[in-house]
Amino acid sequence: MKHFHSLLTVTAAALLIGAAQLRAEDRLTNTADNKVYAQTLVNEVIKAHPDLIIVGFHAVAPGAKNETMIASTLDRIGEKDDDEDLAVVSQQETILAVSLKEPYKFKVHLPMKDASGKVIGLMVLIFKNEAGRDETYYCAKALAIRNGVAQRIPNLDALFKQAP
Repeated sequence: MKHFHSLLTVTAAALLIGAAQLRAEDRLTNTADNKVYAQTLVNEVIKAHPDLIIVGFHAVAPGAKNETMIASTLDRIGEKDDDEDLAVVSQQETILAVSLKEPYKFKVHLPMKDASGKVIGLMVLIFKNEAGRDETYYCAKALAIRNGVAQRIPNLDALFKQAP
């Protein structure tokens, strides 16, 4: 019986250590806990544009290997990017589409740039899909938002600085 308790204790300790050693990029963070400059920009964009439902910035954090969501209006900070997200950055293309699951949403995925025009990640803007508005409208609006934000980003590292 004593041996069983020791085995149980060792097993429990191993599980706790394993859970504690989850890589940082495998843990998701709440938006409210995200205290970086990128989150400040996301918060300002969503506030300034009432026709936006969701805003997300994706990039490779300093020291990380994978591109993840670094700031968002969703509580999924740290979520790894999927193939579609990665293609936007690597191929520098823009995706414009009505959400198939939620047709009241119009999504725009476009390369995020810094003030010099360098692509530093991905910006996701999800708009309310309103009657009379088409891809041209949403593309122009998204580009204006992206270009305005870019002027406030000196470089990729600035996005990860502690928010003022």
